[in-house]
Amino acid sequence: MTAKQLVDIACDEDPRAPCLWVPSDLWPEFCAAIRQKPNLIGAVIYRNKTIRDGGPYSDVTTRQP
Repeated sequence: MTAKQLVDIACDEDPRAPCLWVPSDLWPEFCAAIRQKPNLIGAVIYRNKTIRDGGPYSDVTTRQP
């Protein structure tokens, strides 16, 4: 699965969550897939959610790492 597919699944599983964290190793792939660069605080907006780098060895999650 691609990083974007994993994020889409997480968004669908928890549609009310305002934020999503993506593992550091998937972060560049995800940003490239949605053709966005992180803003000054390191986040991108995708599907009306704030998506951030969750750090190394984390999972795609809607809970704070």
